[in-house]
Amino acid sequence: MNKYRQSGMTTLLITSMLLIVALLLSLGSYKNLFYQIKRTQNEVLARQSYWLAEGGLECGYSTIRETKDVNAELSHCITAFDNTLDSLSLDSTLSPALLTSNKKGAILSKSISVNGGGSHGVIKSSADLYFKGDHEYYADPNYELPDKSWACLVLRYNKLFYVNDDSTTFFTDKGIEGGAKICNDEYITATKSLPNINKDISYEDKMDIFKETFNKERIDWETVRDSDVFTQFNVVDPNNCATEIKNKITTEKRYIWVTGNCFLEQATGLDELSKESQKGDGIFLLVENGLLSVNGTSSTFKGIIYHFINNYSPVESGTNQWSISTYGMWTYISNLTMYKPKGITLTPIQQEEMRDKLVFFMNGSFVPSGGYIFDTPDKLAYFNMASDLSYDGTLIDNLLSEFNIPTWVQGSWNDL
Repeated sequence: MNKYRQSGMTTLLITSMLLIVALLLSLGSYKNLFYQIKRTQNEVLARQSYWLAEGGLECGYSTIRETKDVNAELSHCITAFDNTLDSLSLDSTLSPALLTSNKKGAILSKSISVNGGGSHGVIKSSADLYFKGDHEYYADPNYELPDKSWACLVLRYNKLFYVNDDSTTFFTDKGIEGGAKICNDEYITATKSLPNINKDISYEDKMDIFKETFNKERIDWETVRDSDVFTQFNVVDPNNCATEIKNKITTEKRYIWVTGNCFLEQATGLDELSKESQKGDGIFLLVENGLLSVNGTSSTFKGIIYHFINNYSPVESGTNQWSISTYGMWTYISNLTMYKPKGITLTPIQQEEMRDKLVFFMNGSFVPSGGYIFDTPDKLAYFNMASDLSYDGTLIDNLLSEFNIPTWVQGSWNDL
C-alpha cells in the first residue's frame, strides 16, 4: 500500500473532523446568539409594556389630580396610548387609594393619598378651649364600628379643655343628627365635669390642623392665602366686620380670607351675613391674625369658620385689643370670674394670663353648620352662654374639596 495515499486520507479525515467540530461550535454559537437576540427582543417588549403601564398610572393620576376626585372616570387612559392597556383600575376603598395599571403582564401599582379636607370633628382646636354655659352639639359620625354603631367625634384638641366651675355649664353630645346612625356609648359625652369625657372628645397631641385642611405645611400659609381660592382683604372696621365680609361674597367667591380683628355683631350685620351664606353652597370664612368674636343669636351660618393665628398677641403696648369692641365684649372678657375652670384653682394673676391669651369669644347661640376650626396655638377660645352646633358633613366635604389635592404616597413604588 502506498504510504503517501494513506497520508492523504489521514489529512482529509483530520480536516473533515476539524470542519465538523468548527461547524458544531458555529451552530452552538448561533444558538446562543439567537437566544441573546430573542432575550433582547423580550426585554425591549417588556420595557415597552412597563413604560406603557407607567404611562397609564401617570394618566390616571393626572386625571384624579385635575378633577380632585379619587373616584374620577379613568377609561380614557386605557386607550390614550398607541398600544391599548390591558387594564387600569383604582381601588378607592383602600386608604390610601391604590391605582393599578396592566400591560401584557407588566403590572404597576402606586398609592394615591387625598390630603386636605380629610379632618373630622365639629370643633378642631390647637388652642385651649373653655366652655361656660349649656353647650349641645350634633356629632360627626366619623366611621362605623363592627357592631354597626359609630365612632362619633365632636371635639378634637391638642392643648387644654376647660369646663367652667358653675352649676349651669353642661357639655352634651346629642349624637348624629337625623337618628339614622347611632353613636357607640363609648363615643358620646354628657358632662358637667372633667375628666368625665368619652372618646367623642379626642385629645390628639400630633394633630396638624393646617396640613390636614389645606394639604400645605403651616409655614407656607401665605401661599394658601394668596392662591386663586381665596378672596382676601384687610378689615377696615372690626366692629363692622360682618358687613364687610358679606359684601365680598358672590356665587363664585365663597372662600373669604379676612386679616385683622373681626367682631361679628348681631347689631352690625351678623344676621345678614348668615342669610347671605344660605344662598349658595356655603362659605369658608378664615380670620387671620386678629381677634374673632360672635355676639348674639343668629340664623345658622352655612359654612366653616377657621381662625388662624401666626404671629399675633391680643395685648399690644399694654392694651388688650378686646377693649376696642363697641358692643360690650370687654365687659364680659375682663371679668376674672369668667376664668374659674372646674377642678383648678387659679390666682388672679393666672386668671389674667388666661384672659390675655383669649383670641376667640362666642357670646350667644350663633351656629355655623360646618363647625369651628381653631388653628391658634398657645391661645384660648371661649364659648360663653350657650351654643347648639349642627353637623353638615356634605357641606363640609364640599367646602374642603377645594383643598383635596391628590398626591403619590412616597415609598408606594420602586422604579429601580
